[in-house]
Amino acid sequence: MPRDKYEKYDSPNPRRAHTFMSAEDVAAGKKSSWFELEITGSVRNLCPDLWKLQHLTSLYLNSNSISRLPPEINKLSLLMYLDLSCNKLRSLPAELGDLSQLRELLLNNNLLRILPYELGKLFNLQTLGLKGNPLSPEVLSIYNSQNGTQKLLSFMLDNLAGELP
Repeated sequence: MPRDKYEKYDSPNPRRAHTFMSAEDVAAGKKSSWFELEITGSVRNLCPDLWKLQHLTSLYLNSNSISRLPPEINKLSLLMYLDLSCNKLRSLPAELGDLSQLRELLLNNNLLRILPYELGKLFNLQTLGLKGNPLSPEVLSIYNSQNGTQKLLSFMLDNLAGELP
């Protein structure tokens, strides 16, 4: 039975409906035009090929078992939305601060105790989700205040600037 050139996946969430590339398109060297990607299923490790998808603007990695985010995350420079909620992250790479287009960063319900000061470089960030992490009282106090996201980013940037020689 011949396969259609494109196989359509009918997602229950129409916002996340994708068209898969045919084997012929892949063999011909055509590039994917996905802008959103969701990876689920108790994933522990991320495939290094993920960092080649530099056209992504939204990446959903929530509800997995990811314990480490590699520094190569900074290769996804067009990301505007990154959801890492409900994983097992204990730390974040400083390179996360290189994602200058990021508007929403969800890190809720991880095991984060500290945040890299480089997050202060995320000047376009509007939403930062940190609930359910064992962060320091100082960080939580800033974060839970009015305009907490912006105040926390300013705090991070000030501390980053203090580290420079």
